[in-house]
Amino acid sequence: MIRIIFFSFLLCMQFLNTVLAKEKLIIPEFSIGWYFPSINNRISRTDFQVAINFWIAEFSKTHKIEHSNITLFDHIEKMQSAFNKGQLSIIVAPPLLIAKHFDLSLLADGFASLSATGKPYGMVVLARKDKHINQISDIKNSRLVILENDELADEFLDSLVIPQFKQPFTHVFSSVLHLHKQNSIIHQLFFDKADVGVVYLETFNLMAKLNPQIKNTIKIIANFPINSPNYSFFHIQFPEQLRTYFIAEILKLNQSAKSQQIMSDFKMSALIKCPVESLKPFVRLNKKYTKLKQTISYEPEL
Repeated sequence: MIRIIFFSFLLCMQFLNTVLAKEKLIIPEFSIGWYFPSINNRISRTDFQVAINFWIAEFSKTHKIEHSNITLFDHIEKMQSAFNKGQLSIIVAPPLLIAKHFDLSLLADGFASLSATGKPYGMVVLARKDKHINQISDIKNSRLVILENDELADEFLDSLVIPQFKQPFTHVFSSVLHLHKQNSIIHQLFFDKADVGVVYLETFNLMAKLNPQIKNTIKIIANFPINSPNYSFFHIQFPEQLRTYFIAEILKLNQSAKSQQIMSDFKMSALIKCPVESLKPFVRLNKKYTKLKQTISYEPEL
């Protein structure tokens, strides 16, 4: 995923250079806010900062933008504060966090990417086929392995578990193991070290393609469709002309043979427009989750 977003960022630089040159526009600042915890298990902060700073420097050579920079945020609240103050031109973060913490009226359409399979990523709940787990009501006292520090995984699973058991998933499973890497979660399931797992659908499909036995052993029992683990949105105050032109040019890449080869190398199938309305499922999920938390009972069952 980091390669996908990073590639899109480079395209952003390229096309802003193009439109600024064509239209002879000068903007005082282009600032990117990136929620780093969403990618910190894929690349080190130092490596990411070095690579980004290099492209920022190259970008600034056009002298069409007086100041450009990228800020890595460890806390979504600080990112929200900077965005509210107009200090960020574009943000990159998981869609649920954007839906929960940002004023949607300040967002303008951005872009996202489709997975290498061309299908939505999806957050899926997996179960071993030999454990007789066919639906959420069957997961009581089974072993769970789930992504670490992924709020979408947590809220999606709780939105399924709480209506059934009136308890959060942490109180329903016999054991809960948090892991950084999705392939490790699938390995845990495949080798019968866990009964239920939560990962992104793309990872499951790619691993099943490499090892067809995975789909003979593991099945999907629930799915929350999403286009990408990270969405990007412009600030509404960023010049509309630039936003419109950039998104249009990005979409043209999907028809370019050369760009298709590059996207294939970056394990992506297409770049797509990401309208602000695409956050609605995450707004609904969070509202549902908030209401469900009020129904939780921590009293032990008789």
